[in-house]
Amino acid sequence: MITENEALVSPISVLFYETYENAEELNTKIDENLEKIQCMVSQNAWFKNSLPFGQSQSPKLWDYADGVDTMQFLLELK
Repeated sequence: MITENEALVSPISVLFYETYENAEELNTKIDENLEKIQCMVSQNAWFKNSLPFGQSQSPKLWDYADGVDTMQFLLELK
């Protein structure tokens, strides 16, 4: 099911979407919620810091969950 909703998290099997008047409005929304956003997807990754469709569940070796290099973190524990 696809429904228009401004919530950041949707139930399983539901896709939320919202529309924007312009890129500035979208940038403001993203900036306000940056700490809550795990990843962004856009066609051909045209939007800053986004991934192309089909790549959001295919992380690279240098893509760290929440920006934390787990191995570096473990090496620094003493």
